[in-house]
Amino acid sequence: MVATLLRPPMDALVLPAGDAVAFVDAATGAPVLEGLRLSLVMRQGGRLLGRAVASPSGAWHWPELAERWRVNAPGTPVLADVIVRDEQGRFLPLSLPWPLPATPVGQVMSATVLGASRLLQVRLLSAPGRRAPPGAASVYAQLAWQASGAPAAWARVRLTDGDGRLHEGACDAEGRLALHLPRPRPNRPGSPPAPAAQLAVFWASALADASLALGAPDALAFASQPAVLALADVGTTVAYVPPVFNPGEPLILATVGLPATQRELRLAPI
Repeated sequence: MVATLLRPPMDALVLPAGDAVAFVDAATGAPVLEGLRLSLVMRQGGRLLGRAVASPSGAWHWPELAERWRVNAPGTPVLADVIVRDEQGRFLPLSLPWPLPATPVGQVMSATVLGASRLLQVRLLSAPGRRAPPGAASVYAQLAWQASGAPAAWARVRLTDGDGRLHEGACDAEGRLALHLPRPRPNRPGSPPAPAAQLAVFWASALADASLALGAPDALAFASQPAVLALADVGTTVAYVPPVFNPGEPLILATVGLPATQRELRLAPI
């Protein structure tokens, strides 16, 4: 006879973690599980209230946050901000209001209610210095406002490729864009050419000024920027159409008619 040692049942311990945030790489769709730093700071004065920790599944939360900062009832005033930075330089920074927004928009993909807490899923957009993920095609540009020549800080960019797939990117504080997306599908022999890609740009100069204190754009303000016109030629108001990808080469977006030393994609009001 074989004796079996039975272990006593383990107690389940539930700790109050509050609302949490999970992140997804917009370029690959993969969850981002490491390399981030999330700081919760007072909106007035910038005092650090706490740094988030990540669960094994990649949910960032504040288990040691004081109870009074966990209140997320309707009408609760925004008193703090979550500053998200990538210590590996892959993604652009962003900020989220605290309490976390009740209605996710823009970069925030979805919200899941877990009892009294919520989990926000946020898309992270590529930083200009990021190395392209394996198998990706890359789009680069320097965006600037036509009237002043000022960099289009934190402009939001949406590229629709010839297969109808949407890809979102953003500029950094200097107006530099890097957008990584799956390589275009090759045309089959005898098939008609794929439709031309389409580019949409959204920008508000006020976002650059509002982001100075935190060094990161507010995700909600970023998502609500108005549409602007990307110019094909500096002397006209014709909309820019992205050129076709050449296999193995990045795509550089630039307005025609500028000096050779000023390779920029210029923006104007619609």
